[in-house]
Amino acid sequence: MNWLRLTKELPAMIRVKPYRPILKWRQFTTLNTTHIASNGKGQLRASEEEFCNDLSTPFKEPYQGVLNSLLNETKINFRNPRMMISQTQAKFLHQFIALLRPNRILEIGGFTGYSAIAMGSALQPQSKLVSLELDPSHIATAKRFIGMANLQDRIEIKEGPADKSLVAIGENPLKTQYDLIFLDADKGGYINYFEIIMKYDLLSNNGVIVADNVLYQSQVHKEAGYEKDELDIKASKKTKKTALKMLEFNKHIASDPRVEMVILPVFDGLSFIRKKSFI
Repeated sequence: MNWLRLTKELPAMIRVKPYRPILKWRQFTTLNTTHIASNGKGQLRASEEEFCNDLSTPFKEPYQGVLNSLLNETKINFRNPRMMISQTQAKFLHQFIALLRPNRILEIGGFTGYSAIAMGSALQPQSKLVSLELDPSHIATAKRFIGMANLQDRIEIKEGPADKSLVAIGENPLKTQYDLIFLDADKGGYINYFEIIMKYDLLSNNGVIVADNVLYQSQVHKEAGYEKDELDIKASKKTKKTALKMLEFNKHIASDPRVEMVILPVFDGLSFIRKKSFI
């Protein structure tokens, strides 16, 4: 052993590194939101998410109880409960709907109905929400809990591939436009869904598209070259692949002259997209 070399290198080897909050991946989005943890650059940390949820106004009953039961059942019966939005994000969407007061909402990617119920509980009596979902088992669970929340008259679920459902809506002679479109489906399909929305003019002139997961697990900006991975925090190849898809989507929207967008570093990244005004 080269003791002289070891003596020179030992201080660097045992040097105490500056504290950096460790990025943890959440197992269940609605139960443990650690996948929005901070990397020390100002993003929301898991403990702050918990604090925000605890102090944010809960849903009125029966909605809060229904959402809690749905959360638990999804955790038990489905292998991918992380696909649910977080509890705080659900409360945000509820408040956003209450402020925006949309007549029609379109949800692309409904999963087991958690976000639909969160948004539907803020709808006015004559307003409607249409949720597009592919998996029949997800739909069966969603419909049951929508019924428990007594929202079956406000929330409709359409089964099938989202792109085909969007085209069917667009080609219906009874033209329907939506004041809010919540995009939370397969990430590789985001660009196609957006283009179908624009082709058939499904977004109302004063409407907004809210796209979820646009900063996917804090990796999208890294794939864009804004930051390198820490040595002790390495994303999987699958995560990086999905992050690249979201980067492509973000760039696609940013370069589209028909719309304008703001990306917010909250939750897993939210984009607000609206038609550009030429007035």
